[in-house]
Amino acid sequence: MAVTLAGGSAMAQPPEDPDEGPWSGSAEVSLVATSGNSDTRTVGLGGEISYDPGTWKWLGRVAYVESEADDELRARSQSALVEVARPFSERLGLYGRGGYLRDRFAGIERRLTTEGGLAYEVIATEPQSLQLRAGVGFTHEQRAVGDDLSLGTANVAGRYEWALSETSALTEEAAFAADLNGGDDWRFTNEVAATAALSTRLSLKVSHKLSYLAKPVPGFRKTDTIVSAALVASF
Repeated sequence: MAVTLAGGSAMAQPPEDPDEGPWSGSAEVSLVATSGNSDTRTVGLGGEISYDPGTWKWLGRVAYVESEADDELRARSQSALVEVARPFSERLGLYGRGGYLRDRFAGIERRLTTEGGLAYEVIATEPQSLQLRAGVGFTHEQRAVGDDLSLGTANVAGRYEWALSETSALTEEAAFAADLNGGDDWRFTNEVAATAALSTRLSLKVSHKLSYLAKPVPGFRKTDTIVSAALVASF
């Protein structure tokens, strides 16, 4: 279906900008299924909504991934994020965020995170932008195996966006969290995504997400990756 839509979009006109307003958002869905010698199904759902009245900017994001093989649940991941930001100038601002994660891929029953700090726009000229964030936070993690964790963190992150054309863009978001409790339980995530518009509201998104834990849950690996192709509806 993605190939068919992408081919048809070659004859489409560049999409017009959606109506401007304080509210904006998107929803996406991806599905992979096989049958015959093996029955597998992987479903991915996600959504994002932002509210920008002028001074403060609010962002909410949720994601869900589930995988089954031969009618048996193999893995499930749920995550949520709430972020608030306030600019002080054209480049410098303040931010705070809280997150939730339940990831059976990695043996994590529940992870709660908080973080706050400063954000700086290193590049703010079209077609490219780059924002760097630095702050401190706290993480509490309940694990399927072994002891639960509670640790203070030093956080550094960056988000890069390149508008390749009027209808396509490349983004990358990386985040590093260091253990302030004197240990070496550091974490790293990186997500790269390419998006191409199919119409005014509909886009095709291909992404690769990497998650790394220096001290994983016993019996689980340090690195997890998710590669997906999804249809995204914007509003």
